Amino acid sequence: MKRAYWDRIADNYDQQLFDVLSNDKKQLIAKRIRKYGRGKKLAADLGCGSGRFLPILSKVFDEVLAADLSPKCLERAKQANLDLDNITYRTADLANANLGLKKVDLAISIASIMTPDLALRTRIFDNVTKQLPGGSHFILVVPSLESALFTQSRLIEWNLRQGEKAGTAASSRFPDYKRSDVKQLREGVVPVDDVPTKHYLQEELIVLLEKRGMNILDIQKVEYGWNTEFARPPKWMQAPHPWDWLVVSQKTK
Repeated sequence: MKRAYWDRIADNYDQQLFDVLSNDKKQLIAKRIRKYGRGKKLAADLGCGSGRFLPILSKVFDEVLAADLSPKCLERAKQANLDLDNITYRTADLANANLGLKKVDLAISIASIMTPDLALRTRIFDNVTKQLPGGSHFILVVPSLESALFTQSRLIEWNLRQGEKAGTAASSRFPDYKRSDVKQLREGVVPVDDVPTKHYLQEELIVLLEKRGMNILDIQKVEYGWNTEFARPPKWMQAPHPWDWLVVSQKTK
């Protein structure tokens, strides 16, 4: 997902992009920000988008760095948070080496490292974790591959309950997958509204972070309602719910 893509959707960012903050009914992310940010000075929102998390960060930290690849998204974030005077906005590519994170006490990345490009994802994880100072915390929220597969199993169950035979229940009302989609699934790339989107396994996240000098402190499911997956989910479709992974890690000294 390149800068042109994010610039193109900036004007309708809140309508086109899933609102993690509003749908996090238990406020797990906000609670982690307050817990690990208590008494700290500088935070960074890496891939801040329209700035939904900036008010929370602004209340906890003395200073906040809001970074995004898209200048248009940054301008939208700035206009949405004009009343906050402790935020610095910076256009930044997470895959490049100059993010200025040497003094950051806590960094968050909420639904921003989702590119289907494996090489680009690797550079982003390398770059961000390399620049975090020892002892700093990193709060990461990403789509769950387990949840995506579970959602598909719910659709199969829905088809069976509506009278579909076993032979067609796993294909009825599913999108037509291309051969390239099947290949990308090996990497955890699943289409979301026709946009190839990286989803992560829990164990995959542990390996990704630990091999880069991050100590895993907390892993939680940020659960959402089934209406985030289906337009009109049936009443019987209750818990367990779909989720994103929330991972808190700390840079080893």
